Amino acid sequence: MAAIEEALQEQPLEKGLKSGALGLISSVVIGVASTAPAYSLAATLGFVVVAIGLQSPAVAILAFVPMLLCSIGYSEMNKADPDCGTTFTWAARAFGPNAGWAGGWAIVAADILVMASLAQVAGQYVFLLFNADGIGTNPTSGWVLLAGVVWIILMTTICYVGI
Repeated sequence: MAAIEEALQEQPLEKGLKSGALGLISSVVIGVASTAPAYSLAATLGFVVVAIGLQSPAVAILAFVPMLLCSIGYSEMNKADPDCGTTFTWAARAFGPNAGWAGGWAIVAADILVMASLAQVAGQYVFLLFNADGIGTNPTSGWVLLAGVVWIILMTTICYVGI
């Protein structure tokens, strides 16, 4: 019982995100994941190539510029004010609690609505990457679902360990 009381009385040394946990590379990963370019690229690359042909690489590079700038913004914000709340915390401090609340819930809603389809696409393309066309061409396959679940578990583990 005394050990529990001691643990409750001890104050944490540091609150929030571990300082230095999110550098530029981590922020690039967050920026890329937040804007879902892999999904967009996978879903639309064929149409882009048909529509604009040889200019496709230039368009892809131009589309990366906003993601790079978002990543740099996340990196700088994490250097100035490291916090796991990111948009919620930063918007609340800059614009007030209503803006922070709206931004935070918008991210939660987007994650809930989008993550399942992103995991499904990732699972499907894993099979296509390894030429398992029989499984990869069927997006409703149980194997694709399993691979998507594995991706979600893997990404959750990376986030938990890294942050």
